[in-house]
Amino acid sequence: MESLFIILIGFAVISLYDVISSILSRVLNFEYVWFAFGSFIIYGITAVYLKLNGTFVSAIIGSFLLGVFDTTVGLIIARVFKAKISDQDKELVKITPILILQMGVIASIIGAISIIAFA
Repeated sequence: MESLFIILIGFAVISLYDVISSILSRVLNFEYVWFAFGSFIIYGITAVYLKLNGTFVSAIIGSFLLGVFDTTVGLIIARVFKAKISDQDKELVKITPILILQMGVIASIIGAISIIAFA
């Protein structure tokens, strides 16, 4: 149950980060895609907390879910808040099943590396 709570906190943090990133990218005229590195840090921190309060497998699954959430809800937030995304990048960040799976896997890999390095 504690793992679920940590994942929900991760969803909230990712959502807040996406809102702030979207607004900053528009206001500062900065490409939104560069804020992905902050999301990667959130995936890693969440994975470490999940591992400390559960198992390696639950941490990897939690990281995957965060990546999926960020790819779907995060991109919707970016559209709603009119993040600065170039026309070329708009083609790359369309919400598709392949992109969702790719980001889930990337988040899992980042989570695993973070656990190995910090947990």
